[in-house]
Amino acid sequence: MPRCLRLSLLPALACLLAVLPLSAAERPGVDYLPPADAALVDAQMPGARRLPGGIRFLELKPGEGPLIRKGDRVNALYVGRLIDGTIFNQKRSRFHSYRFQVGAQPRQVIRGWEEALLHMQAGGTYQVAIPSEFAYRDYGRPGQVPPHATVIFEIEILKVAPVSRPAQG
Repeated sequence: MPRCLRLSLLPALACLLAVLPLSAAERPGVDYLPPADAALVDAQMPGARRLPGGIRFLELKPGEGPLIRKGDRVNALYVGRLIDGTIFNQKRSRFHSYRFQVGAQPRQVIRGWEEALLHMQAGGTYQVAIPSEFAYRDYGRPGQVPPHATVIFEIEILKVAPVSRPAQG
């Protein structure tokens, strides 16, 4: 047994936390948006809220009903852009929208969407700036998104099929 684990509970916990890798979402207060990108995003999205990891979130049109939760099935339209405005992906036709389940394993959307969706409602339109740590990381998306790129999505939530929720009473 390592010596630090034999001392007392508090130092033992500190020892464990020092050796366990934490995901970005588990590092409160860390902003993964590079400073130069943050300045551009702040100029493009005045009034945006900062979510965990430095994701920027702006409500363009309010939605209705409950917030989206893990397990919900969502139907959305979106436009994905690089920080310079270049469109790299989009689903803008109501006949060819994007359908996915929030929190599915394996993941059906990037981590930045998973975080931001929990602040959205059906019928709303949102803009979300996502640091590479929560998007396509160091590998990018060949031919579309370079490695370490901040991406910005405009997302319209068309429909939400809620996960079964236990009856309250």
